[in-house]
Amino acid sequence: MKKAKITLRNAIQAAFFLLSLGILFFVVTTGKKAIHNACPYAVICFGMNMKQLLGISGQLFLAAVLLGFLIAISTIFWGRKFCGWVCPLGSIQEFLFSFRSRKYKLKQQVPFYLERKLQPGKYLILLITSVLAFIGLAYIYIRLCPFYALSQLPRLAIPGLILTALILGAAFFIDRLWCRFLCPYAAFMNLFMLLGKAFGIKRMKVRRNPERCNDCGICSLYCPMNINLLDTGLVEDPNCIHCGICSQKCPKGALENNCKEEL
Repeated sequence: MKKAKITLRNAIQAAFFLLSLGILFFVVTTGKKAIHNACPYAVICFGMNMKQLLGISGQLFLAAVLLGFLIAISTIFWGRKFCGWVCPLGSIQEFLFSFRSRKYKLKQQVPFYLERKLQPGKYLILLITSVLAFIGLAYIYIRLCPFYALSQLPRLAIPGLILTALILGAAFFIDRLWCRFLCPYAAFMNLFMLLGKAFGIKRMKVRRNPERCNDCGICSLYCPMNINLLDTGLVEDPNCIHCGICSQKCPKGALENNCKEEL
C-alpha cells in the first residue's frame, strides 16, 4: 500500500511536470511571454498591486492570482501537498537529488539547528517581493524568476537563467534546497497554515505511533524537507510536503499520513 502511494505521487508529479513543459513550449513558440498566466506566485507579482492587476490585459492573469490564493487556502486543511505532488520545480529538484547514493544522502543532512536558522530566508524573500510588487516594481525580481527566464528562450534572460542553474545545481547536493530555504511561495503557504491554526482549523498531518517507533531516525534521515520527525507524535512543522517518503522508509510502519489533528 505504501509503495502504491509513492508510485501514485510520482505519476502525478510526472504529469504536472509534462504539463508545465507543454505550457512552456506554447509560451516560447507563440512568442507570448506571459508565463505568469500559469504561475501561482502571480498572487504576489500582480495581486499585491490592484492598479497593476487591473491594468493587465487578459483574464488568465487574474485566474493565476486566484489560483495562487486557492492553493494557499488549501494548505489550511491539507498542508503543502502542492509542493510534494504538483510543483514542477520541486519535482525536478527531488529527481536530481535521487541520483545521489544512499550513503551520501544519509551523511550530508543539514543539522536540525542549522535548518531552523536558515528557514527564515524564504520569509524575507516573500517580504521583499511583496513590497516591490505593492509599489509597482515587481519586474525587478520577475527577471530572476526561473519560469520567466525559460519563457524568454531563445532570448537570454541572464539573471533568471543564472538563478535557475544555481537552483538545479544545488539540488544535486542538498535535497529541495529551494523549497526549504528560498521559495517565497512556500513561505506564503506556511503563513496561511499559521492563520488556520490561529483560528483552530484542523489540518491533515503525519502521525508517529510511539508504540511502534524504536527511535531509529530513518524517517528523518530520508525526509526531503529535513524535518525532525522524532520530536513529536504529530508532525506540526508547516514545511512538511506530505510526500509519504518517511512512512515508506520506516521499517516499523510507525508513521501514518493524512491524519486529522486530535480534538
